[in-house]
Amino acid sequence: MNQPNDSRLVTSTAQSPPHDPAASRTGSRRIPVARGTFRSNRTRGLLWLLALVLVGVTLPALPADATFPGENGRIAFRRFLNEERTWGAVFTIRPDGSGERQITKPPQGFVDRNPDVSPDGRRIAFEREGVDCGPDCSFVEVFVVNSDGTHLKQLTRNPAGQVCGSGGFCNGTPAWSPDGRHIAFTRASGLVVDDTIENVGIFVMKDDGSQIRQVTQKVRPSLGEDSDPQWSPNGRAIVFQRRNVRTAQPANGVALFVVDLGSHRQRRITPWELRAGDTPDWSPDGRRILFHSNVDGAPGVSANLYTVRPDGTGLRQLTFATGGVVQYLGSSYSPDGRMITFGRFPETGGTNADVMIMRTDGTHVRRVTHTVLYDSYPDWGPAVHR
Repeated sequence: MNQPNDSRLVTSTAQSPPHDPAASRTGSRRIPVARGTFRSNRTRGLLWLLALVLVGVTLPALPADATFPGENGRIAFRRFLNEERTWGAVFTIRPDGSGERQITKPPQGFVDRNPDVSPDGRRIAFEREGVDCGPDCSFVEVFVVNSDGTHLKQLTRNPAGQVCGSGGFCNGTPAWSPDGRHIAFTRASGLVVDDTIENVGIFVMKDDGSQIRQVTQKVRPSLGEDSDPQWSPNGRAIVFQRRNVRTAQPANGVALFVVDLGSHRQRRITPWELRAGDTPDWSPDGRRILFHSNVDGAPGVSANLYTVRPDGTGLRQLTFATGGVVQYLGSSYSPDGRMITFGRFPETGGTNADVMIMRTDGTHVRRVTHTVLYDSYPDWGPAVHR
């Protein structure tokens, strides 16, 4: 089983998804690397650049009190709706497994993935991807929807006549800023050459989709691909995954990096040999970063959960699966910082994951979802008091 990471940025080819009345109130999905774009959309979470060239716009530091800590609320996650994994939606559920709700209703052939709950718990940003929507469909865009499924809004769009993977943009893996006013996301642009798209970097936009600014990978040709951003609780830094291209050192290396938004300085915080990444998450107090290893799904190797300090010290392994049967997938801290939610393949060797929770020390593991479908990439939101 070599698919611990199913959240890659994918490219497709359509300006907009087919109209669906239900889609007007839902919308979400995550950028999977389209077939023939970056790599297989099941074995990677956006490639990262080794060159670390950050030129650019200085993003305003957000107020230190604009953080994510709070009372635990519902968990948002992605569920595939068919065995082929060509149709998927965003759901939410209580941590005890009750109160499950389907939030988005994408047309068939589209997958809503990589949900990220806003700091106030009232909105969910996500990525919608056209996976099986026709020969000319190339659609990967960021959406926002209210946490009750109403008021769907598409935030990113391609210019007229341009499509993802053919000179246009593929946009995905959105992440809210602590003040809820900005969204960081992955943008892939340019042409696909030798199974690699020209440029993949981290961008930031306002929560209405305006004022888009590039943060990483501003020099072309780039030596890697940056994806899966997450803001620090104080809003001053972003952690992301970087994948080197074949000509970089180490070739095709994968690791986590942190960029300081004031100085633009970047630093690698995980060893290359871990192949770490895939939707990393900051602890609510900003002291640790959560991630999983083996993002490529190497045969016979299990992906496990780890944490590390933002300066790269204090690496700590939380789970200890071996043999490649059990795989730990994308994960998220609870708002109170005491628990972690994650996706995991079963010990029985099945190919459909469930959403789980456990304490931050790796103990007291409990299942949240219990279906024959594939549930993964959870994000734990704060409680909403209406």
